[in-house]
Amino acid sequence: MTAPASPAIILREATGDDLLPLARLCHLAWTAGGITYDTTDVRDRFDRLRVQGTRIIVLYDGNAMLAALTAYPIDTPQGPGHAVDTFVVHPDAPDKLLLLDALTLYACNIAMSERRPIVTSRRPKTATTTYGITQVGMDAQDKGGETLQTGAADVIIARILERRPQWRLSL
Repeated sequence: MTAPASPAIILREATGDDLLPLARLCHLAWTAGGITYDTTDVRDRFDRLRVQGTRIIVLYDGNAMLAALTAYPIDTPQGPGHAVDTFVVHPDAPDKLLLLDALTLYACNIAMSERRPIVTSRRPKTATTTYGITQVGMDAQDKGGETLQTGAADVIIARILERRPQWRLSL
């Protein structure tokens, strides 16, 4: 993380130019988190997902990609939602919670605008997979080697804005 400080954080949907930095970020984050995953075809996998309609949201500070998530529409027992498939933050980022909150708020706003207010995520059981449960109040179900997290986008947004009241819009 030697990129110079930038005047703003950029959150946006990924383009083809983001796929290589995304693959590198995933490799760094997964290795640091103790998650074993074959990263040889990650760039191609993300490109296939993007073409199939999966949302890939990236967070940059200058030229450095610091966080990303992928999500796709699903129908849940609670109603329409998004399943978060990949959720990564650069392991050397100084304020991971800030990055996770920014990325999550952006993604939940998209979910709400698309009338898909339920958010689900399946995460391997590791110490690094607690954000959804401890920070934004998602419910957790033990599914063997992984945890199924489920939450409502409006509740997740409210939890983030409680922690970061300066992010509230005042119109």
